[in-house]
Amino acid sequence: MAITKKRRPRRRYKRGIDSAIALLKTMGTVSGTCCAAEIAANLDIPHASMHRIARTFAASDILDTSQRGRIGLGPLCDALAQRFEAGARREDEQQLARHSSSSVIGQDGFGLLRHDQACMLTDAGRFRRTPKFRIGFLNAALDSPWRTALVHAVEFGSAKRCELVSSLAVRHAAHDVNRQIADIESLVDGGVDGLVVSALGGERVGPVIARAAERGVPTVLVDRGLPEAIPHTSFVTCDDWMIGRTMARWLAEYLSGEGGVLLLPGDEKAEPAQRRLSGARSVFAEFSGIEILDVQWTAWQRDAGRAAMIEALRRHGDAIRGVWCDSGLQAAGSLMACIDAGGPLCRIPPHTGGDLNLTYKLAVRHRVPLAAVDYPPVMGLRAIEVLLDVLRGRWVPRRVDVATEVVITRGHATASVRPDLWADEHVRWDLPDELILATGIGQFYNPRAFRVHYRGNRYNRSAALMQELRDGV
Repeated sequence: MAITKKRRPRRRYKRGIDSAIALLKTMGTVSGTCCAAEIAANLDIPHASMHRIARTFAASDILDTSQRGRIGLGPLCDALAQRFEAGARREDEQQLARHSSSSVIGQDGFGLLRHDQACMLTDAGRFRRTPKFRIGFLNAALDSPWRTALVHAVEFGSAKRCELVSSLAVRHAAHDVNRQIADIESLVDGGVDGLVVSALGGERVGPVIARAAERGVPTVLVDRGLPEAIPHTSFVTCDDWMIGRTMARWLAEYLSGEGGVLLLPGDEKAEPAQRRLSGARSVFAEFSGIEILDVQWTAWQRDAGRAAMIEALRRHGDAIRGVWCDSGLQAAGSLMACIDAGGPLCRIPPHTGGDLNLTYKLAVRHRVPLAAVDYPPVMGLRAIEVLLDVLRGRWVPRRVDVATEVVITRGHATASVRPDLWADEHVRWDLPDELILATGIGQFYNPRAFRVHYRGNRYNRSAALMQELRDGV
C-alpha cells in the first residue's frame, strides 16, 4: 500500500509592508520583549522574513533585537511615546487653564498634573522569572496609624495575589538607616525575588539597593525615597508638593489673604514633609497679607501637634488665624488643644490635614473649617502590583502617582479649591479614631480587627500587630 505524503497547506502570500505593519501592531500590545518565533507563528510570517523585517526596524532604532530570539520596542518608539505624552500634558494644562475654578485648580492654573517620569517606562525584562515570588517589604518605621495602614495595604495586596506570591517578609527600620540597610541585605541573601522599599537616607540606602539589582532583585520605591539617588524600577507615591500647595491655597483664600498662620509640618527628615512644606510656602508667598507666625515640626505625632499648638496659643493667642498641617496625624492634636482651650466654637482657627478619621470627627463635631488632601496608603497595594509586573518582565511606569481626593467641611469651599467629598460624607463614625482612610482595602476596613493570610504569616495576623505586641504597645 502506497503511503501518500500529506502536503502542508501553502502559506498565503503576504506583502512585506503588510507583515511589517502587523509586526508593529503586535509589538504595541505586548509588555517587555516577546519571543520572535511566537510572533512569526501568530502572524503566519516565515521566520526568515520575520527576522529580516525585525533587523530592518532595529537598524532604525524602532525595534530592539539585542536579546537573542526576542524582540522589544526600541529607543525611537520610546521617544515617540514621550512626545505623545508631552502633547497630552500640554492638553491637560490647556484644559486646566480654561477651567480654573475646578476642584484643586487655582487661578494660577495649578493642579494635579502628570509628573514627567509618569510618562517614562522601565523595561523590566531582565528581572523576569517564574512565579511564585518571594517579596520583601522594608517599612521606614511603625510609629503612626498611617504607617500601620501602609503595612496593611501591602499585606492585603500580597494576599490578593496569592497565585503569584509565595511569601511576604516585612521589616520595620524604626527610622534607622543602618537597620534598613541590614534588613535589605538580609532579605536579598535569603533569596527574596523583589523588594518594596519605603526608603530612609536615600544616598546611603542607594548603594545596597544597587547591589541587589545587580543580583537580579528589583526594587519598587513606595511613599518616600530619593528617586534620583536610589536605583529603582518604579516609584509609587502621591504628589506631596501639590498636597501642601492645595491645602495652603484653601487656607489663604478662606482667610481672604490676611492673617497669621501657624505651620505644623510632619517629620523634618522625611522628603514628603519637606516637599509639602515647600509647596505651602510657595502659595503663602503669593499673599502679602499672610504672615507665617511659626513653623514647628511634629514628626506626624498627635502629641507633638498638641504640644506645639498649646505653646503657639500661649505665645500668639488670637493672632493665629489659621493652622496649616500637612497631615491629620498632628492636626488631630492641634484641634484637641484648641478645643481644650475652652474658646467659643468660632474661635477655633481653620485647619488643614487629612488621612486620620479622628481629625475629620473633631472638625465635623466642633464645626471647625477644614480642608484635607488624603495621602492614600493604597500606594502600598499598588506598589505590590507594580512589583509583580516587574517580576513578570513587563514594562512599568517609572513613576506612579496614586489618585487622591480633596475633602472639605461642608460650606467651606473657596473660589479655587472645591471638594471631591464633603467631610461629613468622608468621616467614618462607626470606625476607630485611628482609622486611616483611602487604604484600598474596603469600606469595612478596621485597623483593630484587620486579619490577613499569606504564606509566611504564621498566625494570620498583620506584621504591624505582631511588631506592636513585641514592642509592648
